[in-house]
Amino acid sequence: MGNFININQLNASELKDLISNSFNFQRKFYQNNVDKFSNKNLIFLFLEPSTRTKTSFKIACSILGINVIDVSPENSSMVKGESIENTLSTLNSYPVDGIVIRSANHEDFEIAENILKFPIINAGSGINSHPTQTLSDLKTLSEKFEDFNGLKISIVGDLLHSRVAASFIEGFGKYGQKTNLFSPPFFKPKKLNLEIVNFYDDFEDCLKNSDVIMALRIQKERLKDLNVDFDEYASKYQINKRF
Repeated sequence: MGNFININQLNASELKDLISNSFNFQRKFYQNNVDKFSNKNLIFLFLEPSTRTKTSFKIACSILGINVIDVSPENSSMVKGESIENTLSTLNSYPVDGIVIRSANHEDFEIAENILKFPIINAGSGINSHPTQTLSDLKTLSEKFEDFNGLKISIVGDLLHSRVAASFIEGFGKYGQKTNLFSPPFFKPKKLNLEIVNFYDDFEDCLKNSDVIMALRIQKERLKDLNVDFDEYASKYQINKRF
């Protein structure tokens, strides 16, 4: 596979093979027998803040022997007003083997696909997609559950702005399973694929019909003109001892 921008680039068989292979890699890691990549270079271009995703990628690259070239926007010519097009064109001239991009704008990935000659990995695209997070989530679930058949997973919270939820719903759907969803009306997505989701109008009903709950944070950085009373939201929808 070349670019990995969206979880839907993988069919069900490919997705399951990736998850299965991750267990093989995990065993090799604990046996200190990981196959290393020699002379491979990977650019990191994170245009949004990241702790978990970026650190996970860095650790994975370290384990695999991959050199990381970290292009920080605040320390690059982008601070001077250089466009994303010019930045990517410059990076395209270097002898590297791939790039990991995170951006608030999905259009940046379309621009990157048109410019770059090496593979692109999506580490978070606006509110659209986060495919590598879905792989991680499915791997974690596979450690706990041998079979996803009939598994009731619920995602609750800010569904409208969550790329994590958007990608997970599609990924879990490839196992033939529906994801349970709940959000208050102001966080409900405008479009829902009812073939792969069950939407609940009642928070407690959703939680009661769950084997696994994924609670989403409110993405304050994406709310713009949406007026939300955060204290009221927490009092009604926080996962706590009541549940």
